[in-house]
This record gives sequence, C-alpha cells and structure tokens, in this order.
Amino acid sequence: MSDIPDLALRHEALSPRIATSQPPLLVLLHGYGSNEEDLLQIAPYLPDQLRIVSLRAPFMLMPGSNAWFAIEPSSNGLICDVTQAQLALVVLNESIDEAIRIYGTDPQHTFVAGFSQGGAMAGLVAMSRTDVRGTVIMSGINPLKVTPTLPTTPCNGDILVVHGILDEVVPVSDGHESRDALRELGFAVQYVEYPIGHTIDLRVIGALTGFLNQRLQ
Repeated sequence: MSDIPDLALRHEALSPRIATSQPPLLVLLHGYGSNEEDLLQIAPYLPDQLRIVSLRAPFMLMPGSNAWFAIEPSSNGLICDVTQAQLALVVLNESIDEAIRIYGTDPQHTFVAGFSQGGAMAGLVAMSRTDVRGTVIMSGINPLKVTPTLPTTPCNGDILVVHGILDEVVPVSDGHESRDALRELGFAVQYVEYPIGHTIDLRVIGALTGFLNQRLQ
C-alpha cells in the first residue's frame, strides 16, 4: 500500500504490480455499511498493471461503517435517499478526477467497479462522465432508482452487470432492471448472473477480471 495523498474522499491505494508510466486506474466502491478496505480483498486477483483506488463513502453510520446514501426497506423494495446519492456523486467524481491527476494514471483507461450500493454509484458515475472506459456493477441497486434525471452526457464506455440469482438483499430483478435501463440509454451492457446470494465469489471476480483484461489489451 502506497503513501496516501488527500482526495475529496478518504481512500486506500495500491500501486501497480507491473510499473508503467501511465497505469490504468480502477476505482472500487464498497457497499452499504462497509469501508474502503473491504473490496481490497479482491485486489490480488485483478490485473497486475492497475493502479487501484478504493474510496470510502461520505456518510458515516458508525466508525468503520459508511454509506453512499441512506436506504430504507419497504414492501416495494429499497427506498433510496436521492439527495444524498447526488451529493455523494459530486464528491465521488471529484475524487476520481483527483486520483487521475495525483496518481498520474492514463485518463483514457479509467474503470469503476462497485458492489451493492457501490454498484449503484458506479452506474451513476458511468451516466455522469464521458471518460470511463468500463464500469462493473456487482449485485448493485439499479442506478436509475437513485437519480432523479437521466444523463445529459453521451453514454459511452462498456458496462458489466453481475448479479446473484439468490440475492435476498438486492434482488436479481434490480440486475435485470439495470441491464435494460442502461441499454436503453445507449450503453453496451454485458449481463451475467450466478446461483449465489449477495456476495462476491470467485466467479464474480473472474467475470470482473475478464472484463478488465479485454479492455486493457
């Protein structure tokens, strides 16, 4: 783990295992109630040339437990705090810009991957910027549930949506809705589902790694 400069959001950073002058950047976004250390567990499985930056969500629930926005369960599914999500998106995009500049990564090869609530935020990033090469939404809330307006920027870059058929936290219907809505917005979306719950297993990591490797060639 490298020395940590200041970004808009607290973070952890891992240097590329293969050094290059302008490495690609992968931004990791954790789920509700977690922190920036959580998704670093998958880093050993990811491509060697990546600079990895794992961000901490801005709203603290308790020490070591953070959220991108408030959620409440209801009979119609999760109710998301749209205002908090939009505030989080602003500082998230600021942090991505700062990471590209401070870490000297290739601005043409920025990737964002998020799990659960972080998956929704990854989708919002893809919808709000034109410089993201690829986005991965793992067991994510449908990002269209947490944005009041459709994007006005051109939709480019590729998206991978991965979901568990047995997910009892964010049902697989959210994965289907994300896939369909993002395709309607013009994104090239790949969709994969596995017979798992609300988790990241080796199959999900394999899908993520394959998606990244195809776009790093």
